Amino acid sequence: MTESKVAVSRRGFVKYVLASIAAVIVAVVGYVLIGRRQQETPLPEGYADMILMNGNVLTVDSKDSVTEAVAVKDGRIFAAGSYGRLKQLVGPSTKQVDLKGKTVTPGLVDSHLHMYPYGKQFQDRLIDVRFPVTTKEEVIERIKKKLQTTPKGEWIASNQGFVFTDPIDRWELDKLAPDNPMFLIHISGQFAVVNSRALALAGIGKDTPNPYAAIIEKDSSTGEPTGLLRHYPAIDLVRQLIPGIGVVTGEEEKEFILTGARKCLELGYTAFQDVICFVPKHVVMYGDLAQQGRLPMYAYMLLYAESLEDAKTKLGLVDHGPRKGKNYNFAGWKIAVDGGASAGTSLMYDTSVPAAQRSYVYHTQETLNEMTDMFNKEGYQVAFHVCGDRAADMALDAIEYALKKNPRTDHRHRLEHALFPTPEALDRIKKLGVIVSTQPQWISLYGSSWKKIVTEEQMKRFMPLKTMLEKGIPLAFGCDAPATPLIEPKYALGGATTRIMMFEETPLEPKSERISMKDALRAHTMGSAYAAFEENTRGSLEPNKTADMVVWSENLYSASLEELLNIRVEATIVEGQVVYKAQDTDIIF
Repeated sequence: MTESKVAVSRRGFVKYVLASIAAVIVAVVGYVLIGRRQQETPLPEGYADMILMNGNVLTVDSKDSVTEAVAVKDGRIFAAGSYGRLKQLVGPSTKQVDLKGKTVTPGLVDSHLHMYPYGKQFQDRLIDVRFPVTTKEEVIERIKKKLQTTPKGEWIASNQGFVFTDPIDRWELDKLAPDNPMFLIHISGQFAVVNSRALALAGIGKDTPNPYAAIIEKDSSTGEPTGLLRHYPAIDLVRQLIPGIGVVTGEEEKEFILTGARKCLELGYTAFQDVICFVPKHVVMYGDLAQQGRLPMYAYMLLYAESLEDAKTKLGLVDHGPRKGKNYNFAGWKIAVDGGASAGTSLMYDTSVPAAQRSYVYHTQETLNEMTDMFNKEGYQVAFHVCGDRAADMALDAIEYALKKNPRTDHRHRLEHALFPTPEALDRIKKLGVIVSTQPQWISLYGSSWKKIVTEEQMKRFMPLKTMLEKGIPLAFGCDAPATPLIEPKYALGGATTRIMMFEETPLEPKSERISMKDALRAHTMGSAYAAFEENTRGSLEPNKTADMVVWSENLYSASLEELLNIRVEATIVEGQVVYKAQDTDIIF
């Protein structure tokens, strides 16, 4: 064979090989495309009521899918995907909404929000001492202003808001208002300060014993009450007497809930978990509002158990009444194991730090075990308020005790806050199947204040979100209003993803505990839904789930910190209906 013929032969062989490879590639690609078409979920039959299109739809499904359109029918998600597919669902009466590039997410589910006291604090009759009020001097000025329009003998009371931890005592308040009973409550809700007139009306004196799990602080030399009341049972001795706070009508109470709910809808919350209904009538109240069609968002309720006797009494009352209906569900109980870090009542092993220097044991371990076992045996979920490391361990001991006596595979007992868990506690949380419901906006809002009240070693354990997720611990986010002054979700999402202290522009250590925006959004939607046994009903934009959605001005997945801080809700949708729309939005619904 000549050299030219060999070259031709080689070229032919190369062409043959290349053609064969191309044929294989075409076949493989064709097979993949056909396979994808075969696997693609077929569209449902019928026409959509509404289609949101031309946007970024963050579905928060198992793959964190992002698409451009979502369809709604009969208050539920009909389908999500490209508009090219979903336009097949357009019928004569389908409303098509152009998102103009805006972002849609599932409605946020708040895992820890006290709607009744949150809505109560907006009354004009109360002195507003919430943020940006930060000093004792500012509070005193507001008291003086209120006195100018308040007749002698009438109550002067604040909303839950002052933030300084060195409180005014009764004698300072007496100088300001000797003729008016006065009540000021800390932002944490864990302590209040009252004057002599208030103490007298409540019948509190030198010989008044401390209520269960609470303290009436008294002067060490004279035995006289100082006016400082620690924890709910002591606070309630006075709180129950105050018009607009403890003395209210049934309609006023319902309006507190509705006021809070309307404000939450403006911020993108479409479902909430009220983890402290203090009395059974509030459980009934939520149900009444829902049955009357007045409750604008889904409510999940836990009833507060103050003591073992209180738990037995309330359990006997609620077990004979309705527990669940459209838009409401009473499914569990709340037990406080300690107080708050800012109040100095976090129950920690090291009580020398400011966060724990006023701490004390609310319940013995035996009592906590018995309460938990009683609720667990009846099939209820139990949520534990725990801020300190010792409190978390006590709650885990009680859960372990109850589950050994009455095993349950899907109890979903919860730790609320869980700010400083030890590594050993995290392992136990995972092993026991416990949920952590926490507040990353406390990173954003309170910043380096945490470093002033605990040690450097304790700070290494502060809100370890990434470690929790890596261990497979179910994580839920809730704002804890009214104990949190600013409840816009951007503070929770920003705190979780950057650990940036919003007013200091400095990351809070450990930076290694930052999580992704996808994980943060999931915790505030699917994670919180899971915490209320609602993961099959809400929390993601998947077919047949409730059509609760939020339209945002920015894409959460790609927003910079600056964009996140300026993000706003353009619209909130509940069960397919627009319940809030920003006045200047350019989206036409």
